[in-house]
Amino acid sequence: MMSKNRIEAFSDGVIAIIITVMVFDLKIPELATNFTDTDVWNAFRALIPKIGAYALSYLVLAIMWLNHHALFDQLPHTTSKLVWYNAFLLFAMSLIPAPTAFLAAHPLLPQAVMLYGLVMFLNGLGFYLLRWYVEAKAQLLAYNPFIQRSNRITTLLYLASVPLAWVSVYISFLIFIGIPIWYFLPDKFHSSKPS
Repeated sequence: MMSKNRIEAFSDGVIAIIITVMVFDLKIPELATNFTDTDVWNAFRALIPKIGAYALSYLVLAIMWLNHHALFDQLPHTTSKLVWYNAFLLFAMSLIPAPTAFLAAHPLLPQAVMLYGLVMFLNGLGFYLLRWYVEAKAQLLAYNPFIQRSNRITTLLYLASVPLAWVSVYISFLIFIGIPIWYFLPDKFHSSKPS
């Protein structure tokens, strides 16, 4: 059985690589030899969707990394099945750079928004299954109904963002932005959240 520290170190490394891969897509557009101020401002404007997509994905990865660390910090030990649940989560996380780049290049394209939502759904599902295994199946930690319900709702919202991209990409964007905001709200806003 793999130790907690080894799983955490591997997970941290994978997440660091994912963030590094995403940064490679933040390229400043090349300017012509005789560029004007307008060309410079147009280049800056072209960066806005890329920075926005990167920031959103970075925020999601940061939240997942913090929650992953908090979860593993409480575990008394690991199991062989836990390693595979964690591996699925890391697989889903490793997909994030591709739809992030697609979304950055085509922010209003329903297919790009749909793909981003699908990958975020896989990430939500991966984290939900990992926590479900730890709390409900292996009973390594006490079952927390608030966290389970919260993870289930956010995962279903990401799933809903996939077909909603064809209705309005802006509705999907509200979901993409609303979920990280939910995780940043202080405990006092989550009245049913245990202290």
